[in-house]
Amino acid sequence: MKQQKIIAGFPNQNAAMKKFKVLLAGVFISSIGSGLTDFGLAIYILNRTGSVSATGVFAVCAFLPAILLAPVGGVLADRYDRRLMMILGELFSGLALLICLVAVMSSYPSLVAICVGAGISSVFSALTEPAFKATITDLLSAADFARAGGMVQLASSAKLLIAPAVAGLLLQVTPVSSLIILDMLTFFTTVLIIAFVRKGLVSRKRAVANLDFISEMSDGITAIRSKKGIMTMIAIMTITTFCLGFVQMLSKPLVLAIAGERELGILTTVIAMGMMAGSLIISIIKHPKSYVQMLSLGLLGCGVFFALIGISENLVLIAGFGFMMFAFMPAIQIGAEVLIRTNLDNTVQGRAFGLIGLITQMGYILAFIAAGILSDLIFEPFMLGSSKLAIQIGEIIGYGVGRGNALLIIITGIGLLVAGIVTARLKSVRTLEKKETTHETFTKSYSKGL
Repeated sequence: MKQQKIIAGFPNQNAAMKKFKVLLAGVFISSIGSGLTDFGLAIYILNRTGSVSATGVFAVCAFLPAILLAPVGGVLADRYDRRLMMILGELFSGLALLICLVAVMSSYPSLVAICVGAGISSVFSALTEPAFKATITDLLSAADFARAGGMVQLASSAKLLIAPAVAGLLLQVTPVSSLIILDMLTFFTTVLIIAFVRKGLVSRKRAVANLDFISEMSDGITAIRSKKGIMTMIAIMTITTFCLGFVQMLSKPLVLAIAGERELGILTTVIAMGMMAGSLIISIIKHPKSYVQMLSLGLLGCGVFFALIGISENLVLIAGFGFMMFAFMPAIQIGAEVLIRTNLDNTVQGRAFGLIGLITQMGYILAFIAAGILSDLIFEPFMLGSSKLAIQIGEIIGYGVGRGNALLIIITGIGLLVAGIVTARLKSVRTLEKKETTHETFTKSYSKGL
């Protein structure tokens, strides 16, 4: 079997961390640009159509291609230069946004054209995430995975931390087309950053077989099916993304029912500061006591404050509850990712993460579809009605426009809370932590031996 040789050995960790931080700067810049477009186009469509379902259609088009093609991106990440995959993904994702730009600048804007542009951009972004996740394993030791995870969460949070406030303010003085142009510029800036550091990056030894895509994907499937705990984690994360997809879809119409675009942008930024706070805390914890506890606590806390968002119509309280909800989110992502990462061989991680992404991210797609239907056809009409049950619920969470969305958020938050309680009791998940501890001990012993 023919193999591709890649430089072997553990790289100098200080140098590797520096290279990782430079790459992270590119992720940070790209995240801001993506946040500008996502926020701007969602508001643009919501204002033009007044429909949560229409916004959901856009969200599905923007996410589904990347999700479906994640396994292909994973195979490519294991077969070819992972940094080259990141460059190509960023470059063509940015170019595809030209379709959205032309659509919104047209005299007769087309939702179809916007969705097509977002979909093509999403196709190429499928090359980026598996390659970047596998690069973390290439560069860093197991002891740095949690720290790196916190840093990635911090960089990614720029999409919600900086972009919404900037977008909300820009939309007061400039059209949505300006946000798309800024996003395209950030894509190309990120490409230059990745290209600049590419030559200095060192990958750990991995074999690349001359197999077809289907065979290589089968290897990824075999890897994630090899442990019951990994399959359980995938189910938990799919439920989590389903619940979080609801708040992503419903938060904008919920706030716009009582405030304007500028307030929504500022509120979104304040709430996202919770993710920054949570990511910072985790990034400075070198050796968490238990990743299972981290995951379970994250789900519990996120679920509680998720549900509380729907109870009040006060923007300050919504901001506070949202901040706390986002503060718990990094614990979910990092806890799950470290448990899975340390139970998979590096040679199949690109494929495995691609497949895991495909499965878990479908929770978002299902939520985008379900949220629009439930909001427009059931919950909003219900809370605008005069039934006895609606009146009783309204005495607690309020009446009128947006309160159906609030009720749906409460129900979904409770579901996330229950997921946290169940996760802490699952034996198959706790078994993954035993493997993680063994892996970390081996890594430390090996490093001392060197």
